[in-house]
Amino acid sequence: MPDRHFWNIRAKNYDRLYWTKDAGYIERIIEVAKFTRDDLVLDIGTGTGAMARSIRPHVRHVVGMDFSDSMLKRGKWDGISMVKWDITDSLFHNHLFDKIVGRMVFHHILDNLDRAFLRCYDLLKSRGKLIIAEGVPPGEDPEIVDWYTEMFKHKETRRTFTKSLLVRYFAKNGFQDVRAYKYKMKRFNINNWLVNSGLRKAKQTLILNMHRDAPDKVKAAYNMTFQNGTCFIDTDNLIIVGHKE
Repeated sequence: MPDRHFWNIRAKNYDRLYWTKDAGYIERIIEVAKFTRDDLVLDIGTGTGAMARSIRPHVRHVVGMDFSDSMLKRGKWDGISMVKWDITDSLFHNHLFDKIVGRMVFHHILDNLDRAFLRCYDLLKSRGKLIIAEGVPPGEDPEIVDWYTEMFKHKETRRTFTKSLLVRYFAKNGFQDVRAYKYKMKRFNINNWLVNSGLRKAKQTLILNMHRDAPDKVKAAYNMTFQNGTCFIDTDNLIIVGHKE
């Protein structure tokens, strides 16, 4: 996982990122999670708490967890329990939560990914659910996946997930009845994403040029357009739900 310095830089403009406040994305996660008023929910990698705040009206209580002081200090936590914690560590008792949510988190877990899945499994009550939301390449065409992976190498150290890979991680770590749901984020603003991700100007320019010079197959898959120097794409996001027996 990127170190705390990475998140200290990123926290400053985190809430300006287009995807963090996309209402349709949040609503889709809430829809497929099927929260109830009795649920105790853990939101891992909560950041500044946007997902936790959206979940709160639907459940009994939400605990927001993140390992970045800078992120947590910028959040609003009224009615939400906030803890500094890494999902791969032990803190809570097992069989505590009805549902665990991780939005755009697991691609940052570079080591011990299986341990993170198993820790979630242990923390869930019987018949609890793990809900993970991740951005993925548009399909599993190797040329497109390779371009996606190469592009992200210039932004940050992270994993590349596909639908089949995520489903396998759920299954190998004990989750049953694993289901995948798609959400397409329309006209995602690449310039906004780069400016507010804490990148140096040279990196921003390099990645923007990678989009401008991308193969036609990649541009078509993303429905990529340029308007007055701004790049827009349609991004694929998966919401994977797995059940604990």
